[in-house]
Amino acid sequence: MSNNMTRIISGVVLLILMGLCLYLGPKASLVAIGIIGLFTIDEIITNFYDQSRFSKRYLLAQIIYIGCYTFFNFYQISQSSFSFWISAGIVLNLLLLFYLFVVYKKSELLLKIFKATSWGAGFFVLIPMICLSYIVHFQNWIILFIGLMILNFMVDTAAYFTGKKFGKHKLWEAVSPKKTVEGLIGGVLFSVLTTCLYWNHFVEKVHPFLVFFFVIVACCSQIGDLAQSKLKRQFDIKDSSSLIPGHGGVYDRVDSLMFVAPLYAFYLMANFR
Repeated sequence: MSNNMTRIISGVVLLILMGLCLYLGPKASLVAIGIIGLFTIDEIITNFYDQSRFSKRYLLAQIIYIGCYTFFNFYQISQSSFSFWISAGIVLNLLLLFYLFVVYKKSELLLKIFKATSWGAGFFVLIPMICLSYIVHFQNWIILFIGLMILNFMVDTAAYFTGKKFGKHKLWEAVSPKKTVEGLIGGVLFSVLTTCLYWNHFVEKVHPFLVFFFVIVACCSQIGDLAQSKLKRQFDIKDSSSLIPGHGGVYDRVDSLMFVAPLYAFYLMANFR
């Protein structure tokens, strides 16, 4: 079976699982988001940091994540709490931007710092996952959640196929050798177009600022993917794991989503509350 076919089949299975969670309701969806975070932390600590699942840092990272995620989604559900986590998500994105565009060379010192603070993976994953879970607490959460999925994953999907068909100019070969400028343009255009059509039909009339916002988020989706690619180069690994055939690991699938979730949550907080 070709890699493209494997990728498509895995994508369809993931869509079915996501649809099942949405059908089962908000609690099931919150649990599903929480489980995605657990797998992501597991991949980061075991594959990036090469540490045992029985190490103190691994257990601390998972305890931090489970405790905070559960508390703020099932017990302390408040606008002020989510505002804090969304703000933290914006700050985290700025740090990732700094790492991506300013820290150019592979640093042994940085590797040592990352591994010494591997328990921090709990917060690294927790922040965007709480931003993502924030959507589920809206009345029309399914419509808003699907809007984000279209906006984010259409970039990756369209960029992959556009790049394979028309890609000639490398986007940033040192960080992600397979990405092309043509793939980026095709991914962003297709994502914004489909999201605008969806949004105009199911949410509200699309206005120029919203189109601009969608373009920014679509571009940030690729930035999130590039940031993870650079981290993989830092740790000399190809994929976060081999759990999902044709896609790599869970972190490989949600890296861009983790980056755009705070931006999307911030827009919802500013315009729908």
